[in-house]
Amino acid sequence: MIIEEYMIWIWLSVFVITVVAEAATQDFVSIWFAIGSLIAMAICYFAPFYVEIIVFAVVSLLSLALTRPLVKKLMDRSERFTNSDEFVGKKVVVEKTISKFSDGEVKINGIIYNAILPEIENKDIEKGSVVEIVALKGNKIIVKKTEESVGEIENV
Repeated sequence: MIIEEYMIWIWLSVFVITVVAEAATQDFVSIWFAIGSLIAMAICYFAPFYVEIIVFAVVSLLSLALTRPLVKKLMDRSERFTNSDEFVGKKVVVEKTISKFSDGEVKINGIIYNAILPEIENKDIEKGSVVEIVALKGNKIIVKKTEESVGEIENV
């Protein structure tokens, strides 16, 4: 048959198209078909074209089924750290009184941030008190009062 003479070029074309499609996306979507086309291209001189198509389909689907869950797990980055995470644990001075019903303010690295109390805390924290940053909630900083004085902390 005449098609068997051109199968190496067809498989090479499939390989190039799938690699270009893979390079154009951020997720792994077509790399498995590139692997299948390479294997099919490797056997194109020894097997008829219908065997090559079966080998392409089987290798592509097997590589997809065996490696996709692993690749998906490795690519998942649900926990993202930012430079604001460095605030947690830092001790700062209250610039504006923090109460259960109104936000206060703290200054970190020369920038004023809104500060709130943890949900279980009921006592107000007065201006000038030293607090420790325990968490970030949206654009607000959750703080708790410490027993330290202003002279005992760094970077105030």
